[in-house]
Amino acid sequence: MRSLDLVVVAIYLVGVVWAGLASRGRSGDSDAYFTSRRGFRGRLGMVMVGFSMAATLFSGVSYVIYTSVAFSDGAGIVVSMLGFPITWAILRFWFLPRYLAGGGLHPYDIIEERLGESVRLCLSAMFILLRIGWMAAILVAPTLVLLGATGLGDEWFWPIVISIGVTCTLYTAIGGIRSVIVTDAIQFTIMALGMLFIIGFILQKLDLPLGEIYAQLDQGQRLVLFDFTFDLTQDITFWSVVFGLMIGNLGSYTGDLMMLQRYHAAESTRAAARAFAINTWGVIIVCVFLVTAGLLLWVWFQNHPDDNLPENADQVLAYFITKELPPGIAGLLIASLLAATMSSMTSGIIALAGTLTNDWLQRFGRKRTSQELYRFGRYASVGIGILAMATAGLATVMGSLFQTTQAVMGAFFGPMVGCMMIVVNKWRFQPRGVLLGMGLGTLAGWGIAFSAVSNLWVATGSLIVTVGVAGCFRRRTRSN
Repeated sequence: MRSLDLVVVAIYLVGVVWAGLASRGRSGDSDAYFTSRRGFRGRLGMVMVGFSMAATLFSGVSYVIYTSVAFSDGAGIVVSMLGFPITWAILRFWFLPRYLAGGGLHPYDIIEERLGESVRLCLSAMFILLRIGWMAAILVAPTLVLLGATGLGDEWFWPIVISIGVTCTLYTAIGGIRSVIVTDAIQFTIMALGMLFIIGFILQKLDLPLGEIYAQLDQGQRLVLFDFTFDLTQDITFWSVVFGLMIGNLGSYTGDLMMLQRYHAAESTRAAARAFAINTWGVIIVCVFLVTAGLLLWVWFQNHPDDNLPENADQVLAYFITKELPPGIAGLLIASLLAATMSSMTSGIIALAGTLTNDWLQRFGRKRTSQELYRFGRYASVGIGILAMATAGLATVMGSLFQTTQAVMGAFFGPMVGCMMIVVNKWRFQPRGVLLGMGLGTLAGWGIAFSAVSNLWVATGSLIVTVGVAGCFRRRTRSN
């Protein structure tokens, strides 16, 4: 990277950290630290929560994944957008009214109320394992970007991971959920504008008619959207993308503590529903931008062959940014990717600290004051950040970032969706049946992940097993 790019990256990251710290919540109050006490009010608050939802789960990993998959396999992944209107309808008219009507200040209170403490702790444990693996993956994404952009050797992998991880951990431990949401909203806006700039830049530099660009993509079989082949071993098909990713999204939006925290941050159920709608449209727009950029990158390198092009598709975007974009602009886009990753990691850290504090610490030993819980949450944030850094290396042995994230998230999202379905519908399943279903569902998910079947089916398979086993247990219980 050039000197001006490094200066821009440094200034940008300092500015993001300053914005987060300047908007931090009230010190010493554990509830404000973890939920903001419905503190995001009015239209601006609703927009910030909506953008935060999008930024939290559409992180630097997504920035890399969608462009690299489009570059390598074509536009098929954009079909996943067909599942978002369905997801929105399910959340708006089924989940949110029932979930928020359950009361409770903390996201998993409703689980304990209807299925008991053991199921709440099981779901909480799954969330912890899920997000530790996810944070490891999102630390790998910007590291690969920097390695590809700078030409540094593999020996720089751990220094970069540790640098990013330490920055995120310190920032989160101080700021709390309010800082995280404000920063998320800023990062999502920058990410969208940055990707739009890349699309415009490539189109201008290619100097080809749109018809010619389309013809090249068509000849390269990059525009195949609807592959209806029902081959479970193939990654990008209509069925795997629409249903596999939709189940994963439902897991994110119904069982993931990071998202549930944001529903509680909105001032009302209506505001939470509208924030989710903003999130839906934001994700769709940025996803289309990312896929378009990946396709245009493929056209670019077809017309401008480069012997130094990285073999790893996850590094192509960063390589293009640092080689082709003007000094300063390249640094700004690299900074936006790093900052997007930082905002997602901070979301994971604060959510995990919240579940350790509210789901575990308060249940064992003596009763603790709000100040003690707040202090423990900050210490937990530091410990979680260290653990995420330590496990980052594992994310590099499971294939591409796309394959890794689908395997890690799917194995846990299926049972989490199943548990929330049971809770919000008030199905009269026995807690031990739900626990058995969640356990077997997780095992089934990992079985799929390490089989020849595409990882996009992991979440679907684990959901079916979870609900199926819990339902069978109910029937056997009633017949006795």
